[in-house]
Amino acid sequence: MVTTGSFQTNSYIISNDKKECIIVDPGLDYKRVADYIKNKYTPKAILLTHGHLDHIDGILYFMDLPIYINSKEEDMLYDTNSSLYYMLGRVTPFNKGDLNIHYVKNGDTINLIGININVLETKGHTKGSLCYFYDKYLFSGDTLFRGSCGRCDFPTGSFSDMKISLKLIMDTFSDDVILYPGHGDSSTIYEERHNNPYIE
Repeated sequence: MVTTGSFQTNSYIISNDKKECIIVDPGLDYKRVADYIKNKYTPKAILLTHGHLDHIDGILYFMDLPIYINSKEEDMLYDTNSSLYYMLGRVTPFNKGDLNIHYVKNGDTINLIGININVLETKGHTKGSLCYFYDKYLFSGDTLFRGSCGRCDFPTGSFSDMKISLKLIMDTFSDDVILYPGHGDSSTIYEERHNNPYIE
């Protein structure tokens, strides 16, 4: 895990024994991390949990890679307002046709670098938010945090949808699953099931 940018966003590097890797949510101020990744690994793909600027800006350093995202989120990559670039006085740096987009949806399994990664749609923070899961690891983006959940007051957010998604996560995953959120510390499903005030 690496944490970058003014939003203190977590990004993750999933690698195999061949030094190939997948990048989850490359965020703001990502150049040093990108240089490290390129020096140590052969990056093969990017997984995006959603389309906010602090989860996508680092794509700039990996423009040739396939990018996996929910189709409901793709327009955010090109829209300054819904991607929240306006909050930093910036415009989105991407244009349609620039990126190698691959759509994923609920129930899909993606095989990348020899790892089967399962996709769960968890709308609430945004309408097309995703979680990615393999082995015992859940990358929850801005849906589920340690002791909290993502904001629902940004464009396409919905607290009622968030509650449904949080219940879905609890119903889907066992207590021993390790939670890697988009912000803050890691946790486990057990800890969140018993201690998170947003879990009913």
